[in-house]
Amino acid sequence: MNLRQLAYFRAVVEHGSLAAAADVLRVAQPNLSVAIRQLEEEWNIALFERAGRGLSVTETGRMLYERAAELLSGASALDQEMRAIGRGFTARLSVGFTQVSIEIITAMVAQIRAEGAAVSFSLQQGEPQLLESMVESRQLDFAVTHMPVVNAGLGIEPLATMGMALLCREGDDRWSAEGEIRPEALAEVPLILLRRRSGGGIYQRIVDAFANAGVSCSVVADCTDISAIYTLVERNVGLGLLPVHALHVPPAGFSMHPVALLPTPERLALIYPRGRRQLPAVQQAMDLCRMMLRSR
Repeated sequence: MNLRQLAYFRAVVEHGSLAAAADVLRVAQPNLSVAIRQLEEEWNIALFERAGRGLSVTETGRMLYERAAELLSGASALDQEMRAIGRGFTARLSVGFTQVSIEIITAMVAQIRAEGAAVSFSLQQGEPQLLESMVESRQLDFAVTHMPVVNAGLGIEPLATMGMALLCREGDDRWSAEGEIRPEALAEVPLILLRRRSGGGIYQRIVDAFANAGVSCSVVADCTDISAIYTLVERNVGLGLLPVHALHVPPAGFSMHPVALLPTPERLALIYPRGRRQLPAVQQAMDLCRMMLRSR
């Protein structure tokens, strides 16, 4: 077995056929057939069931695919790390973040680079569940995510709280009064909410808070990407209702106003592999994130 054989096998699984995988990999189709046959003969297993021109992955093949994908991902990360060291970097950090914590991570990276540290970064944006899984499998050195953290086996440090804010186009004078906006003021206002790909998260908390206040929540769109919410607000589709932390500053052309909505605020958290001795560069990055958020 070698990594090339596993990479060929993964490509066939992901693209559904030898021909499609060969086109993507830019290799001859017989090379793929040989690699898969070698794996099957080496382990005396069947990876595919062949029916005419089609291929169907066996249960054994599915198990190998999951393990091979993990191994190839680790090999790719190792290759990138070694190449970075070869270019003069002393370390490569893999850091995860959610949509609302991007400013924290970018500020941390900028500060470390400004200090002249010979460090390179691999940054992964994802939803909380994905980030927890990647930290647990050590694909990430650490991540800044949201509370609650489901995986109790991780190191978990609650950090800054987040407030709710109404995102408007600059010059929308309806919300310029001082003080927090109450749910009643947003009745029937077209709203655009952030929503996870899986689970309720902040979206469900907002909808429940409106219901508990006896106010109708008019959601005209929900998005997994905050940049899409900004675009929709800019095009006057509706107003955004977002969780924000103290480091978040809306770009030019937009304004934000605090909203009194959730009985308990959203909170960010730092997660990392428990029981793992961190490299000095990783520890420095984590300490910067703590410093930026603990005082907020």
